Amino acid sequence: MNGLRPEGVPTEYRSVITNWDSRSAVRSKPRRQLGNEDTGYNFFSATLTPEVTHPLVLARGDGSIQELLIRRLYSYLDFTTILEQEIVNPVVLRLSRDAFGLTLPGGMKFDAYRIYCDEAYHALFSVDLKRQVELRTGVRSSNIPEPHFGRAIRQVKAKVPASMGSLVELCAAVVSETLISGTLTKIPADPTVTSVIREAIADHAADERTHHAYFTKTLEVMWPQLDKATRRLLGPHFADFILAFLIPDRSAQQRFLIHMQFSRDEVEQVIHESHPRNATLDSVRHGARSTIRLLQRTGVLDDSRTVGHFQHLELIS
Repeated sequence: MNGLRPEGVPTEYRSVITNWDSRSAVRSKPRRQLGNEDTGYNFFSATLTPEVTHPLVLARGDGSIQELLIRRLYSYLDFTTILEQEIVNPVVLRLSRDAFGLTLPGGMKFDAYRIYCDEAYHALFSVDLKRQVELRTGVRSSNIPEPHFGRAIRQVKAKVPASMGSLVELCAAVVSETLISGTLTKIPADPTVTSVIREAIADHAADERTHHAYFTKTLEVMWPQLDKATRRLLGPHFADFILAFLIPDRSAQQRFLIHMQFSRDEVEQVIHESHPRNATLDSVRHGARSTIRLLQRTGVLDDSRTVGHFQHLELIS
């Protein structure tokens, strides 16, 4: 079984990528470089880093707060690099070519080539910014471990037939590209953050609005083409992917606090007290609201088992 319904027919596709040559960051934006005017600002938003207000961190003084924000930036840039290179672009490559065995409109396949270029550029400028900040601040980053979302995707693939592994990756990409990231929406407007970081993330956010529209169309075209058994197997895991992309990555937090010479007990205290469960779930639900509406509209949440899993994880009531 390949999981496809032979009668599945794609919806008509009108390109969601307008004026790509003049609007995409890779074609129209300059390289973002740290300048003298960036001195004295934060390298990440303190409002998105609740650890900086924890008493154990405050007791270390301003230097530790700044280092924590720098390491939080590195974590975000690493997250972006791995997501674009290892999760999204392999999916986009397949959409542009064999399309996972799905029947896709030609225009949708062509738009995938554009998105492939965008995502490669997002990875490039993430690494470029990280190198510039390391040189400016002297704060070196550590090796990049497997992020939480990578582990989650691997775990889901282990639960489904091997023949469905590529569809799992496609569903994960749909989730990652339709969520509303607090980083992409808040940092460009945060005047405490250095201008080069705000500009780079604003460039990224502008591209991602287009990608959001594209992957919305992708799910609308893809889901009706899957047979019922495949939809029932895949549906609940959309909830797992939402959490994997939006909840704070504990391993990343532990890593950069340990680098700052906090003890193991202090690390656990800072993380636990900085991310209360109810506030974290509220933030996840807020970031996932657009994705959940998409899942409702396309019929993913028509399945009772899928709804039950979303309710169990407290993503919907």
